[in-house]
Amino acid sequence: MSEEKVLSKNALIAIGVISAIAIIIGIILIVLGYNESFYLNYSLIQAIFKAITFLGDPIGAIIVIAIFYICYNKKFAKNLAFGLMMSEYINKVIKGIFQDPRPLTNINLEKEYGFSEPSYGFPSGHAQNAVVVWGYVGYEFKEKPKPLIVPILVSILIFLVAISRVIIGFHDLEDIVGGYAIGICLLILYIHLEPIISSKLSALNLPVKIMIVVAASISLFLVGILFFPAAGVGLVENPPLYADEGSFALVGGATLGLGIGYLLETKYVNYEPSELNKKQKLINLIIGILILFVAYYSLGFIISGNVFFRFVRYAIIAFILVFISPLIFTKINRK
Repeated sequence: MSEEKVLSKNALIAIGVISAIAIIIGIILIVLGYNESFYLNYSLIQAIFKAITFLGDPIGAIIVIAIFYICYNKKFAKNLAFGLMMSEYINKVIKGIFQDPRPLTNINLEKEYGFSEPSYGFPSGHAQNAVVVWGYVGYEFKEKPKPLIVPILVSILIFLVAISRVIIGFHDLEDIVGGYAIGICLLILYIHLEPIISSKLSALNLPVKIMIVVAASISLFLVGILFFPAAGVGLVENPPLYADEGSFALVGGATLGLGIGYLLETKYVNYEPSELNKKQKLINLIIGILILFVAYYSLGFIISGNVFFRFVRYAIIAFILVFISPLIFTKINRK
């Protein structure tokens, strides 16, 4: 493992101290009775923080990943995507174990199941995913354009995403403190383990890699929906109070499409954004985002129903992003 892939001792200490301070402050506020005291029912504030909270949403993260994949570096974007999938999956497992109800401010009778967010509360997925995704971005750009500038900016962004969940009433303080703490642990683990796992997988031949991707994605999906009934919406007659809309299907399907698509693209297409000029990158980005949105919404209309269809939908979307789109880009860029 190269030295640049590992967090230094000083970096670990800094992350640990900052994280500990944030968590301790959160715990103190919870103990003092401020667990649900940050909800602000003002239309302007709600609109602002609903926009901010999108940056911690899996769909928002997918757009960010697409931008990095098309314009920056495929390997980094792939790692970022798998980091998101890992975080999202673990978050839903923990939610299924604790089954912690969200605050009363989450009740919305106009929505399906009667809640704005149809899943359990602890830990906050947005807070946890924001730490993992934006934290990994901060780690990648820790030395550029200037040392620590990007990590500082993403730290502010992570805080805003986390606190937005309380302000708009989807979580209490306990949920986001838990999400933040778990996200930090996962981020550090992922930064250290990803190079080791990638190194071992790269030594295997293509058919073996594809079999591993297929087995892992299907296993993740089936384990999730079998052990946590709330994830099996459309499969159970009377879903629990909080019925998740298929996050295990999203993770399993996206893992399948991303894994196979990336392996095939690397082998047969080899799109390389670093070799393109700014105009080519911009054209590719516009086309890629359009393809992503068309695929996302059209497949949502065509393939709908239970979690098995959701699995297929996200597998196709991920495959289009990492294989079909680069294939189109290489044809365009040759002209």
